[in-house]
Amino acid sequence: MAPEYLAHGQLTEKADVYSFGVLLLEIATGKQNNRSKAIEYSDSLVTVAWKHFQLGTVEELYDPNLMLNNNKHSSNVKNEVFRVVHIGLLCAQEIPSLRPSMLKVLQMLTKKDEDLAAPTNPPFMDEKTMEFNDTSENESYPLTAAGVDSIATVTHSSFYPR
Repeated sequence: MAPEYLAHGQLTEKADVYSFGVLLLEIATGKQNNRSKAIEYSDSLVTVAWKHFQLGTVEELYDPNLMLNNNKHSSNVKNEVFRVVHIGLLCAQEIPSLRPSMLKVLQMLTKKDEDLAAPTNPPFMDEKTMEFNDTSENESYPLTAAGVDSIATVTHSSFYPR
């Protein structure tokens, strides 16, 4: 999920771009983004891809089912897969305003001669990068430190078939 949605409940077009970037990474690597159940504190696919991108070892992530070694055009395929990972990281940047629009993503995927910008770090790389609003001093926020603990209510809905 996009970090702004997790932190503030904001669901925007840029949150969809983030999710599309994760999907691109899943396609290129053949792995799902959900964390491993065997390792309690494993990194997300976005974090792993970012680390490999920084180290220049992105090829280690490629899905082996792409058969890159058996193809006489393997260098072209590897370049295209690298481009997909690069675009996925651009879509999964932490700051929503830095993420491209979906139109721009489509252009980057189809125009292979266009240079790509360097991506910035994805979310959750460092706990200091995730900003949460301090709502205790915000007058428009209904909860204050001086009183109500919660304003949550519970409703019950019953559904009946026709």
